[in-house]
Parts: sequence; C-alpha cells; structure tokens
Amino acid sequence: MNAALGIATIFLVSTVIIFLILRGNIHKKQYNSRIMELFPPPADKVDPLEQEKVKKQPLMNRIVTSLAKIFKNVQFNESTQKLLLEAGSKLSPAEFFSLKLFSAVSISILCLLLGLPVYLLAAVLLAGYNLPGLYFKKKRKKRIDSLSYQLIEVLGMMANSMRAGFSFMQAIQLVGKEFPDPLGPEFTRVIRQAGLGIPLDEVFEELVDRLPNKELEVVIRGILAQRKSGGNLAELLETMEETIRGRVRILEELNTLTAQGRMSSWIITLLPVGLGLYLATANGAYFRPMLEHPLGLLMISAGVASNIIGWVFIQKIIRIEV
Repeated sequence: MNAALGIATIFLVSTVIIFLILRGNIHKKQYNSRIMELFPPPADKVDPLEQEKVKKQPLMNRIVTSLAKIFKNVQFNESTQKLLLEAGSKLSPAEFFSLKLFSAVSISILCLLLGLPVYLLAAVLLAGYNLPGLYFKKKRKKRIDSLSYQLIEVLGMMANSMRAGFSFMQAIQLVGKEFPDPLGPEFTRVIRQAGLGIPLDEVFEELVDRLPNKELEVVIRGILAQRKSGGNLAELLETMEETIRGRVRILEELNTLTAQGRMSSWIITLLPVGLGLYLATANGAYFRPMLEHPLGLLMISAGVASNIIGWVFIQKIIRIEV
C-alpha cells in the first residue's frame, strides 16, 4: 500500500513539475507550429545507419533523448550550459534536465520497492534529482585538474616544435592531433575558429572560458602579450613550462601533507550517518523513536547541523591556496 501511494505521489509531483515548466512555453510552441505550417521545411532523408545507431543506444539514453524533446524550447540557466561545457559533455541542457528527472523518479521508485518509508520520499527525490549534477561537477573538477599536468607536456611540445621550424599555428595544430581531451580537442577547435577568420584574441578568451584553469590563463595571457610585443616565443613557452611544473610539484606536496585531514573529514562526517543507517536497518524498533519523537527529531537536526559545520571548518583548514 505504501509503495503504491509513493509511486502515485511521484507521478503526481512529476506531472505538476512538467506542467509548470511547459506552461510558459505554450504560446511559443503555437507560434512555431504556425510558422511550420506556413513555411514547411524540406523533407530530410533519414540515414539508415543513423537509425541503426539510435536503436543500439541503451534504453536510458533513448528515454532521456525522448524526454528532452519536451523541454527543447525551455530556456535554461547559463550555469547549466557552463557546467556541461566545462565537463566536456555532449549533452544539451534539455537532455541534462531530463536526466535529472529520470534519476529522481527511478531512484525514488527503487527505494519504495525496497521498503523505504513514504515520509522520506521528498529527500529521496531531491537526492536523485541532484545526483547527475554532482556527477558532472566531479567530472568537471577532474577534467580541469588534469589540465595542469597535460599543459606541461603541451608547452614542451610547442617549444620544441617552434625550435624545429614550425609556426605558432602549426604547433597548436600538432597539439590538437597528438593530445587527448581536454587540450587536444580544444586546440583543434582553436585552429578551426582561427581558420574561419575569428581574431586569435577572441579565440583564446573563449578557450579560457571553456577551461577555467589558472595555469592555462597565465599561459594564454603570456602568449597574447608576446604576440603584441614580440620576442622569442619558444623561450617563453619553456619558461612557463618550468614555472607550471614547479607549481604542480608544490600542489602535490600540499595534497600529501593534507591527506590525513581530508581522510579525517570523511570519517568524522560519515561515521554518524553510517551508524544511524545501521541502527535503522538492524533494529528499526530501537531507532524509530529518533524519527517519531520530537526530542529525537531535535537531536537529529542538531547532529546534522553540527556535522555540516564540522565539515566546513575542516575543509577551510586543509584548503591552501597556491
């Protein structure tokens, strides 16, 4: 009974959310439909290979792609587009939002089928909705952090290439061919944009926006300043390579020294959570007063607040800017 009630609640909440999102786009869809009736587009030829590729996609990908068509006219925040761009994802904002809805609904149904109480439905929905965002934020952080190590090799290759007689653009093109993500595809995009006639200053500014890394920003500023003032660019690239190598070495030493603090923060934060879950699972009658009695709810709230404050303070202590 509880599972059926929970599934019905999930369906109702999802329907209301979708209705509220789509209500503001009704007039725009009607306008677009009217335009399509007056000026119908030419019939496109469907490639059988593309159809076969779509059929071979996993079921979740097909569901997310189909659901994204509903939200294709919805205007999303720039932060969402920036997150997907910096994470190197090919998903559109509509597909990303559809993935969040799919994650929230599927995880909620799974938890209800496993016997989770209905009153925790809101927390489960919120956690499932935010799960894809946390994944892409972690992916973005990992991608940006790996850029510093890759940049050292890129600068060395560019300096050696220019000493061997390559031009600056030829050195960038070589990096685009030889290096994987993130710098390889991004440098290939730089060459493509420069070939279309876009000024190199604007191309590099967009590169820094797509890859917000301090070392890369320093390199781009140095290259742009050298192109205006003149000088030996190969020597400048070698100097920046040594500087970034030393900075990365210092960061690695700091990570080693603060490893114990990071591990302590995880243990201290997750230990009460794990203990509470164990007691609720092993002996539900013993732990139930903590969820039903006002004093128990007050103690849980105080524990959660203290846990969050402790986590924040530990992170402030172990985070050292270089």
